[in-house]
Amino acid sequence: MISKNSFWVRIRENLKRRGWTVLLCMLSMFLVLPVCQAMAISVDRKNVENGTVYYMGIFDGPEWVARNFMNAVSFDQVLLIITAAFAVLFAIQGFSWLYSRKKTDMYMSMPVSSVKRYITIYLNGIGIYGVCYFCALLLAFAVGGVLGAFSVKTILFGLGGFLCNMLFFTAVYNLSIMAVMLTGNVLVTLMGCSVFLLYEYMIRFLMDGMQSAFFRTYCSFGNTTSNSWTSPVFTYLNGISDMSSYLWGNGSRYMVSFLEKLAVIAVQALVYGIAAYVLYRKRKAEAAGMAMAFTKSKSVIKLLLMIPVTLLAGLWFRGLSGDSVFFTVLGMLIGLLLSHGLIQIIYEFDIHSVLNKKWHILAAGAAAAAIFSAVYFDFTGYDTYIPETDEIASVAFTFRQDIYGFSNYERLFEKNIYYSNHEEYMLSHMESEDTRTIEAIRTLAARDHEKEVDMNFYDDSNVVVYLKYNLKNGRSLCRAAAVDLEQSLPEMDTIFADRSYQYNRFQINDPVMTENADLLKAVFSNGLEEVSYLGDMSRLLKVLSEDLDDYSCSMMMNQLPVGSLSFRYHVDGEPEGNYYSWTYPVYQDFEDTISLLKEQGAYKELAEDYTFVDAGRVVSISVTCYNLKESDVFYSKNGGRSVSYSNEQIITETFTDEEDIKKICPALYPRSLMDISGSGITGRLQDDNYDISVTFKPGMGLTSSNVGFVPIMDRIPAFVIEKTTAKTE
Repeated sequence: MISKNSFWVRIRENLKRRGWTVLLCMLSMFLVLPVCQAMAISVDRKNVENGTVYYMGIFDGPEWVARNFMNAVSFDQVLLIITAAFAVLFAIQGFSWLYSRKKTDMYMSMPVSSVKRYITIYLNGIGIYGVCYFCALLLAFAVGGVLGAFSVKTILFGLGGFLCNMLFFTAVYNLSIMAVMLTGNVLVTLMGCSVFLLYEYMIRFLMDGMQSAFFRTYCSFGNTTSNSWTSPVFTYLNGISDMSSYLWGNGSRYMVSFLEKLAVIAVQALVYGIAAYVLYRKRKAEAAGMAMAFTKSKSVIKLLLMIPVTLLAGLWFRGLSGDSVFFTVLGMLIGLLLSHGLIQIIYEFDIHSVLNKKWHILAAGAAAAAIFSAVYFDFTGYDTYIPETDEIASVAFTFRQDIYGFSNYERLFEKNIYYSNHEEYMLSHMESEDTRTIEAIRTLAARDHEKEVDMNFYDDSNVVVYLKYNLKNGRSLCRAAAVDLEQSLPEMDTIFADRSYQYNRFQINDPVMTENADLLKAVFSNGLEEVSYLGDMSRLLKVLSEDLDDYSCSMMMNQLPVGSLSFRYHVDGEPEGNYYSWTYPVYQDFEDTISLLKEQGAYKELAEDYTFVDAGRVVSISVTCYNLKESDVFYSKNGGRSVSYSNEQIITETFTDEEDIKKICPALYPRSLMDISGSGITGRLQDDNYDISVTFKPGMGLTSSNVGFVPIMDRIPAFVIEKTTAKTE
């Protein structure tokens, strides 16, 4: 009983010394939760009444307001920021007596063990924030109830969010206490907290930046700076993003992802808590007022900061100078000297101390130079390494920007179906063990090494692809390569014929598609008109899948599709206009597919000689030539290009003569079929110099939503080119 009373006495005594932080916390949580949410609900309700918001077609107005409120009082970025800020504040304010030798002597002279003192202060910090947060949350519930934005679900998620946010608070709180124990004054402690929270992110950012800057074949897939194993803030930031997606009905996978991140935060809280207590026990009283409490840690921490700062400064100067090596090295030198000077001043509180510890400059400079040299000169062989055939278990291949219509989805036909990035999907799902495909990919890589094309700049003769090697030792390597399709057609055709490549690139090959064929709708388009297929969907999937087996790179390079076939899947409960779709090309050689479409009246015949535009339906054709010069087209880093048009160079001719129209029509290709034809890969039909407008006769009834045309340059009549070409003086 005496012990219990003594504990509560210590708690009350400690609270008296933390009065201003308690009041600040109460006021802040009161403003963030009940006050701000009252205003937010009022604004949301007004927007609903005015019809100025869109509820994604899933919720009605009041439900949308309630969902916003539930998200705000449970998992919200504002709450994350407030929680992290008070975790740092309570850690520093609670143990601030360690910064003063007088206060340290006073506390240590009291008849209370250091362990009990630590527990008292530690629990008080968590308790204060927990009580203030919980009271404010209850008031927010009351506000939501009064304003009609409250439900039982809000209570469940609000209380669940409270527990999760308190776990996050504890992780940041423990990390901040650890920073307190390592330092001797409040300014250095704040810097220490910042370093602990940002260091891993900085290292990941540096690694990604250096690899993308100096490794020509760098492939960023699988490398991300968003996830963190050491920073509770970045871990939880990603976690609440997942939870927000779950709250808005985007699938249980987001809840699973959130729980995984929450488990990481729990481990962080435990590790940092143990480390903070161990440091507290080992900390000497003489450390009060010093920059660093443990002298031996000063050089280690300084070097761990100087090396990445030096390299980051070099990257920054490199970007500012247009990739100049000289300015990169100059930036590294400036970063090295500045980081040494600033950290030394912080350590010693004396500007003259920048002249001390010169060996730190040599050590950090040597390490940064070694890292820079290893990357710049590629001592690791990153760009040149091609695994031997007997080292490779399987391979994957994808274009950097494949045909947009070749969509991929995870959890097909489930309620939680979701879109997957095509490139990521191919690299993670394709695992070809075919030796012919493996050799083809190794050949493409070797040919790329011989040419060493800069893949950061636009090059119309090459296309960028990603190659992935899954090695027998368990490692996986992903590299980018520039491929000249004309030169590499045999290898490309081998890859296109690979069953694993076909299976994953064309998702209609998945048996689940056939099993759920009745849920699909199919639409054929020739670029001008669309018509629905109403026959046996399983049969259409099978026939198209078999025709796609013969779809080769050579076909994509030398032919143009006569149309496209789209499969659409609508999830029950979602708006009618929302659907998941897969679109594939239909070539002249797809005889079985075309035959089936004709059988069901779903095929739109082309005009004579496979011409898309029937001259008899056209009133006029306007051809605009911009007469671009080489200097009018600008290429920028990362593959961008821009065109400068001059009104003085533009010539527009309108052709109304029937004979002229008949000659021009074969050169017109529907713009809506450009992507499905592989134009973005092959470069065909990519022409900024011409713009074509067709005026059809009234009553033609074109059903395609986007009727536009691009020229097939080798079919453009000579008289059109002659009349639209600017005359040079």
